[in-house]
Amino acid sequence: MSSWPEFRPCPVSRGIEEITVRAGWTGGVLRQDDAALFGLTPAEVRAQVKGSRWSRWGDHVVIMHNGPPTRRQLMWVALLDAGPPAALVAHTALELNGFRSFASEQELVHLVIPRGSRTSTFAWLRVHESRRVRPAEHVLVEGMPTTSIAQSAIDAAAWQPHKRFAWALITAVVQQRLVTPEELDDALRCVGRVRHKAVLRLAVADVRAGGTTTGEADVVRMCRRFGLQLPRRQARRPDASGRLRYLDAEWVSFGGDRIVLEVDGAHHMEVVQWQSDMERERAVVLTGARVLRTSNMELRLSPQTVAADLSRAGVPRVVSGSGRQDDREC
Repeated sequence: MSSWPEFRPCPVSRGIEEITVRAGWTGGVLRQDDAALFGLTPAEVRAQVKGSRWSRWGDHVVIMHNGPPTRRQLMWVALLDAGPPAALVAHTALELNGFRSFASEQELVHLVIPRGSRTSTFAWLRVHESRRVRPAEHVLVEGMPTTSIAQSAIDAAAWQPHKRFAWALITAVVQQRLVTPEELDDALRCVGRVRHKAVLRLAVADVRAGGTTTGEADVVRMCRRFGLQLPRRQARRPDASGRLRYLDAEWVSFGGDRIVLEVDGAHHMEVVQWQSDMERERAVVLTGARVLRTSNMELRLSPQTVAADLSRAGVPRVVSGSGRQDDREC
């Protein structure tokens, strides 16, 4: 698949107004080198700019009006200024596909170009150079070449300094049904060395499984690492209304208090599940238990924080001389 739509020459006899309409597929953004394809001479372009009817952007591009550019026009400015095989990537490519982002990075336009290429500098543009620009793998969204959704999600996550952000972004892209965990897995096998790659693999596994089993294993691993007694897992307890509830992890303190840890997998972030979780938590608290919540992400990335909070809540610590514990639950 070609990264760029084909230009079709416009007869010179047509007026500026009609030419502007024909350029509508690029949002009225024109690379000056392509002026002849629209039936314009370089002198006509210069006249429109000099008369302040059109505005110049960078060294190669004009917008066919003199007002503030739209966001789509800024994307076209970035693409046309750089030229093929440049493509929109990361947050910007996800935005074009309908992703509802929670990151300020979406305010920028993200563009990938081959390493060593040059393009104009704009405050709103974030340019990424890469040796792995593959035009044949680009897809057209609203006529603009972009990387695939899976590749864009991985790039957006990997180009951030924070592991938690990377995990949350991967989860959100899947939950918004823009990509499947399998597609992300396939893309991760092809990206080579990228930041947070191990975390991204864990995030994909979590969102695929819904956190139903990996969370329990992580709780046990955390307890052994930080010297806490192993919990009773998937304990059946009646709530305040008498309904049986399965608790992810439960301890009894030396004072007899019940401490419950609920581990939220990716599906808990969905609105319907979130409402159900709040109802469930109230019902368990009304039985006298102390309920703490965590996520698979926090258990994997910051287990020391969860362990410290559990200890402060009264979870007993291991007191054996060797510091080791067997698999018996409290």
